[in-house]
Amino acid sequence: MANSAVCRAVLRRHVNLVRQLRQRRAHSGKSEPSQPTDKSARTEDQIPTPNNIPTLPFWQRLGPLTRAAEAYGRSQRKRPLTTQLCSSLVIYFASDLSAQHMGGQDYDPVRTVRSLLIGGIASIPSFKWFVWLSHSFNYTSRFLSLATKVVVNQICFTPIFNSYFFGMQAALAGENLDAIWERIKETVPVSFVNSCKLWPAVTAFSFAFIPLEYRSLFAGFIAVGWQTYLSYLNRLAEAKVVAKIETEREACDESQICKPLSAGLSSKPLLIMASPYFRARQAFSTTIRPLVTPKRLPYIPRRHASTAPPSSSRLLTYTKTVGVALSLFAAYYIATDTRASTIHQYIIPRLIRLIYPDAEDAHHAGTAALKTLYAFGLHPRERPSPSASPSPDDSPLAVTVFNHRLTNPIGISAGLDKDAEIPDALFALGPAVVEVGGCTPLPQSGNPRPRVFRVPSLDGLINRYGLNSRGADAMAARLRDRLRKFARNLGLTEADMMDGRGPADVPPGSLQPGRLLLVQVAKNKNTDERDVEAVKNDYVRCVQRLAPYADVLVVNVSSPNTPGLRDLQATEPLTRILGAVVQEAQKTGRATKPRVMVKVSPDEDDDAQLEGVVQAVWMSGVDGVIVGNTTKRRDGLVPPGLRLSTKEQGTLFEEGGYSGPAMFERTLDLVGRYRKMLDSYTLQASAADGGESPSQKVVFATGGITNGEQALKVLNAGASVAMVYTAMVYGGSGTVTRMKDEMVKALTAKGV
Repeated sequence: MANSAVCRAVLRRHVNLVRQLRQRRAHSGKSEPSQPTDKSARTEDQIPTPNNIPTLPFWQRLGPLTRAAEAYGRSQRKRPLTTQLCSSLVIYFASDLSAQHMGGQDYDPVRTVRSLLIGGIASIPSFKWFVWLSHSFNYTSRFLSLATKVVVNQICFTPIFNSYFFGMQAALAGENLDAIWERIKETVPVSFVNSCKLWPAVTAFSFAFIPLEYRSLFAGFIAVGWQTYLSYLNRLAEAKVVAKIETEREACDESQICKPLSAGLSSKPLLIMASPYFRARQAFSTTIRPLVTPKRLPYIPRRHASTAPPSSSRLLTYTKTVGVALSLFAAYYIATDTRASTIHQYIIPRLIRLIYPDAEDAHHAGTAALKTLYAFGLHPRERPSPSASPSPDDSPLAVTVFNHRLTNPIGISAGLDKDAEIPDALFALGPAVVEVGGCTPLPQSGNPRPRVFRVPSLDGLINRYGLNSRGADAMAARLRDRLRKFARNLGLTEADMMDGRGPADVPPGSLQPGRLLLVQVAKNKNTDERDVEAVKNDYVRCVQRLAPYADVLVVNVSSPNTPGLRDLQATEPLTRILGAVVQEAQKTGRATKPRVMVKVSPDEDDDAQLEGVVQAVWMSGVDGVIVGNTTKRRDGLVPPGLRLSTKEQGTLFEEGGYSGPAMFERTLDLVGRYRKMLDSYTLQASAADGGESPSQKVVFATGGITNGEQALKVLNAGASVAMVYTAMVYGGSGTVTRMKDEMVKALTAKGV
């Protein structure tokens, strides 16, 4: 027994070793040959990408349902007309069965055959129409394209299809031409008004998110419920009309009332003519409350043979409740999904600018809205949500920064969340890095208002906030409460999180795997910049308060709106300040110490100035540089041929720092220059240490980055993360998601 136990233990250990070797080969076997061997070439590499396959979306991981959907898509691509005909027959068959079941009457196969005939005839023309519409009206603006498609569909397709539908219903029911025409006249206008309340949203969602081969299926599922509801209401309306006529016949005197009625029926089929009118008018008016409510006949209930009360009113109430609930859920899902670029890029930003002419008011309103929505779980988010997102290694854009594997290389710069009120709401929008602040040691109000100005023609902003801040103590209190709440949800304490007893892959700042929280610190405005010791104490005080709750501390010496702040970028004062910050950060009572970066100006771009900053970075032990900030310069901002309005021309001369797409080329150039200088110092330090290579300094890029192509350019120039600010103001909360999609498409096109 002892020998067999020993043998099993040895075999188990051997099997585990073999598995580990296979895993290492699987992870590194393909990537190692392609990696450059010399350090200079390594800096020219593109953004690192993982060697595994990205996690599939949720809808592609549903087993049999996914396989059935993929089979339908293949069939639609190979035999579109046949597949469309079969799909229409199934949809109309399901609608008719559902409607007859809800009507509470015996099954009528004639009605089913009639519905299948109507659906079969209309299936191919409808399919051709929507294929043509998908290939037409495709403009540069996605919002304009969708709006045009919806308007054209409502004006052209809806009246024709409704006329066909109600006309065929009347014809197959045996009505004459006069009755058919009367039905079309009475039903099509009302149905057109009501269709405008549902189908434009369905059409827009279909063209925005549903692939072409699945659009008819998506619209069909909506149509099943819609036609079921209308058919049920039609049956109720028809029953009311019949009950009314029978009651009147029983109560009338034949000599005075019934004779004219019968005469009228003999001369003109009044009952046949009125029945379609009442059915359609009552059905559509009851469906979703049309603009003009027609007169209705009083409902006179019929006696039932059974003693049980009719349940039609309960069914109707239940159906309405379910319809409203589904509509609200669909509206919520679309409005809170960052992929809905039509809403988040073209509608909401313009609506905010219209409501809030002052840019700072809009900023505060947006922050308050995100904070409130996040508290109730109604905030915009990148689905799947961060809590359900795949691990960073499964992301196609994953990068490694400060020994953390980030899900993507996109960040949000400081300024959007000045007082750390909404870091989690910003993480929900999809970035891997969020920078809050800048924060000063003592509260200060900043410069007088107005101090933020828009330049819409350039998608630019000019601000002279002057580092308005509620102070380090207030920000630390908010971040501490956030950490404690997170720890309580895990059954831990704040001390457990500080000591590293929390989840291993969750940084103590961001509190989310694959993400980092940056906290920007600065000096107070009334601290004399010539007194370097006083300035240093300002930064140290901020670090003492905020370091426990930050993954990275950012030292801001580049704000153009604090007098004398940029003078601190000289080598000697910058080295003293950064050295003090690094030393204080190392004293943080936490298992993992926060990293330190410095944010530099884009205006100090001489080689000597860059050299001085790089020297200070190396001598102080700072971990990286954020290039750059807003600019005081106004040259080269307006592209040739673009004419600004008189108001915008005046805005450009406002004092403050400018940010916008015109900054990109300057940012790209500075990133490349800083990368080369930092790497040259790395090589020198390696040679001085006898061949031991020190850790490479990290570069983050911010300034003018608005799309995925530009993000890839700065990453290839040497940055590890591309950060956005003004792009969020003009592009809305879907900016990060859109940029990542563009990056993935660009990398896929290059075969990366």
